[in-house]
Amino acid sequence: MLEELKGLMNNSANLEDINALNERLKHLLENFVQSDLVSLFVYDKDEKVLKHKMFYDRTIGVLTNIEHDNNPLSMIEPKGCIGKVFLTKSPAIYNYITSDKDYRKEYDNALEHKLKAQMIMPVIENDMLLGIVRVSTVIQGTLKKYTQKELALIKSAEPYFINIIKKLTLNIDMGKFETIDHKLAAEIELEAKQQPTVDDDSMLLFLSNTVHDIRTPANTLYGFLELVEEQIEDKRLKGFITNAKESALFINTLTDSILETTKNRYESNTSKKTIVNTIHFLSEVVNVFAAKMSEKKINYFIFLCPKLPKEIKIDTLKLKRILMNLIGNAYKFTPNNHQIDVFINYDTSSEKMRVSIKDTGIGIEEENQKKLFKAFSQARDDTSMKYGGTGLGLAISAGYVADLGGELKLKSRLNEGSEFYFDISLEVVDASLSYEPFYNLDKKIVILSDSFNAKNSEYIRNYIIELGMPEEKIQISGDIVYGMTHLICFEHKITDTLLTYVEKNNIKLLLIEEKLFSLLNNKKTNKFTIVSENTYYGDAIHSTIFSGKKIKILIVDDNKINISLLESMLETEYVEVDTCIDGETALETLKDASKKGNKYDIVYLDKYMPGISGTELLVTFRDYEKTHKLEPIFAVSITGDPNISEEEQNLFNAFVNKPFSKKEVRAVVELLKNK
Repeated sequence: MLEELKGLMNNSANLEDINALNERLKHLLENFVQSDLVSLFVYDKDEKVLKHKMFYDRTIGVLTNIEHDNNPLSMIEPKGCIGKVFLTKSPAIYNYITSDKDYRKEYDNALEHKLKAQMIMPVIENDMLLGIVRVSTVIQGTLKKYTQKELALIKSAEPYFINIIKKLTLNIDMGKFETIDHKLAAEIELEAKQQPTVDDDSMLLFLSNTVHDIRTPANTLYGFLELVEEQIEDKRLKGFITNAKESALFINTLTDSILETTKNRYESNTSKKTIVNTIHFLSEVVNVFAAKMSEKKINYFIFLCPKLPKEIKIDTLKLKRILMNLIGNAYKFTPNNHQIDVFINYDTSSEKMRVSIKDTGIGIEEENQKKLFKAFSQARDDTSMKYGGTGLGLAISAGYVADLGGELKLKSRLNEGSEFYFDISLEVVDASLSYEPFYNLDKKIVILSDSFNAKNSEYIRNYIIELGMPEEKIQISGDIVYGMTHLICFEHKITDTLLTYVEKNNIKLLLIEEKLFSLLNNKKTNKFTIVSENTYYGDAIHSTIFSGKKIKILIVDDNKINISLLESMLETEYVEVDTCIDGETALETLKDASKKGNKYDIVYLDKYMPGISGTELLVTFRDYEKTHKLEPIFAVSITGDPNISEEEQNLFNAFVNKPFSKKEVRAVVELLKNK
């Protein structure tokens, strides 16, 4: 197979040979990944469409070179699984394609095949999307599921696709084909040949059915959570619903992983790295346990180093499973009213991250510590009877930490508690700090508490110092301090006198509730920023004290994928983001914010929405701004329509094309920051 790949490189790349080369490549791909259907789409950035250029059907052995695609897929409003891949510019595997919530037949199966699984890979050069490769299996065909190995194989051939697309679109001789990563392809092919067969088919069938039975209620739970989320305005409640949705999605990921691991139990898992916002990713994982910690009255203490880089590239599934296993174990073996500390620090010189989960639980005897990292082992024979579990969690975690380049270590004393910790090097994508350091130091910060919250108060104080505030500017006190500019107050210290004093003296206030949602319906406090004690609230501390202007953004789009993608691209910025899915609501939201003196700085606006279109909305709001003598909002078109009129060009301040570029989206924020 690899010889055939290399043979492609040695072919002349003249235009008259392109059809022959395409045909060989199509046959090669369908054999390489054992697929029934293979398609190549070319992206026309002027017309904003994906044009279907080649199609191979293994079931009938017919290759079609499509010279004129009369039914291109519009990417002005991308739909379906292929639309999601287009927007995110990330490859995806759909092993139950027709059951996926993003599936749209007209986009993902226009030829109406009886699809089973599909793998979609964007072809990208210098962050620009050139096209999309799609391979599929049908129900009466190969009947296989795709894994990361097939995805890696297709990825290794990306340079071929880049050159083919250039030839098809630019109509010029690009010279010889670029090389692919043959070493990677050879390793993957060798592993595939050595794949052991599974002896017990009935066990696999049982596991398949069990996994399906788990996935169904998890999907239902996720759907209900989405419905509830749409009805709730409180941002803290939305945050906890997001955590619950993450858990539901994680259940699905785990069940898929169980089945995949069973089928390939003698293979090592293929690592899949993704780029994430460091603080956002870590805080979402650790906050999953907040409600359980509160129920058990455990003091759950979270420190995420503010010097962590903005973005890293890492195997997120493995890191998430490590954290959830270790924190889950600490929760399981820590009695009520005790403490669990999660510390994630970062050394900027070595680019190493240290993760530590420390509890004041039952501890582990020294002679039992060595066997903890073995599968199905727990510290004492009666542990699983008393606390539950199989003893797999630590063995899995130790293996995953090793995969990430570290070693899981343990310190423990019986009846005093345990600490599991490890160091891993980070692949830094964006080295800028997760939070901007304080530059205005003319502040007097008071943490209002007493001995009851002494440790948490010290944590907050040290965190503020980490962000660049001098020690002498921060005071822990049991009473109001004259001249304070910023106040962080624990729930038991709140009084009517305090709230009146804060408002009268224009003091910035952050309230920390000591029981989950205990301040939710308190009308006297709901005008202030509130965080729960058993969650990560470093971002709330920073935004309360930081003097820089927090840019306020409204995203208006009826496509939830677009909204989610834009939110993820903006999450590393010092901004406040709200969203609307229709024009009428967005118009009222913009007007209401202006009336309250808290107007939006930027609106990212889609044109095609039911009811009021994006253009009509902006025309109406521009008239409202003139009537009320308001500074015009910075309007960004996210429609990507190539046929935009001159009137619309004058109406908007900027245009962001699809697929969205993180650089373009963030450039708008940077422009306003530097005004």
